[in-house]
Amino acid sequence: MSANIEGKVLTGRHVALMLAAFFGLMFAVNGVFVYFALGSFSGVSEEDAYKRGLSYNQEIDHHSRQLARGWTSEVDFMQTGASQGILTLDIRDKDGRLLEDLRIVATIRRPVVDSTDQEASLLYGGEDYAADLTLVGPGQWDVSILAYGGGYEEPYRLDKRLWLK
Repeated sequence: MSANIEGKVLTGRHVALMLAAFFGLMFAVNGVFVYFALGSFSGVSEEDAYKRGLSYNQEIDHHSRQLARGWTSEVDFMQTGASQGILTLDIRDKDGRLLEDLRIVATIRRPVVDSTDQEASLLYGGEDYAADLTLVGPGQWDVSILAYGGGYEEPYRLDKRLWLK
């Protein structure tokens, strides 16, 4: 079957070639996307994911012991400049008293890029623990805080995502 369009004949062969060209173009574009995707991110977010999966029950036990302490905490970040700010931590025991004898270390990192990771020690200032931070730039930042002391061998762990504008 053929159709006559302004003097040109559209045959089944033309339709088959157009269909093949369309899908060929789609495969070529997808190939370019796959090439750049594999070249920019390896897909590995944890080097030892299998071992971490095996030790997941230990993580659950650690979290249960942390909850049993009854500690409450509040992490805040107050931006003071384009890439500066103050990270504060208010941490209290089960009776609501401020814990003053802790050694607190914060690790600040980008969710995807490891090259901008930094550590900061939060110092007790009478009302809370605080540290001045200078970050590389705006965007998402993940903060992991470890609080050592308070009569416990295991550190108390807090995780928070910050947005720097």
